[in-house]
Amino acid sequence: MTDRGQALRVRVTYYGHCSVLEVGGHLDFITAPTLTGRIEAVWELSEGPRLVLEVSQLTFYDSTALAVLAHTRQRIHATATGRLVFVGLPTGLRQLLRRTGLLSRFELRDSVDHAVAELLPEA
Repeated sequence: MTDRGQALRVRVTYYGHCSVLEVGGHLDFITAPTLTGRIEAVWELSEGPRLVLEVSQLTFYDSTALAVLAHTRQRIHATATGRLVFVGLPTGLRQLLRRTGLLSRFELRDSVDHAVAELLPEA
């Protein structure tokens, strides 16, 4: 059993056809289904789909986290217009992605506002 500090928290905010998932806490084998479930829930709501993962509040991540991120990126890449953008990538996770060769496969932005503005279709 994990304590509250170790639980995974996912808050979803919708900006038109762009969904922002703010992810915090522990992302590991036990909690990964929570994140994948939330991604599945917004998948159909996001045209393309267009997803922003704000992950600055992640306090723990393991190889399962890498698998979830890589799988989500692969699914997005298989769509014609989908985009996946990361904001707030923690230093340790950035280093882990770099060591595995995955970092260059992800889009990174400095802020949620910037990422959402880029992903929303122009009116």
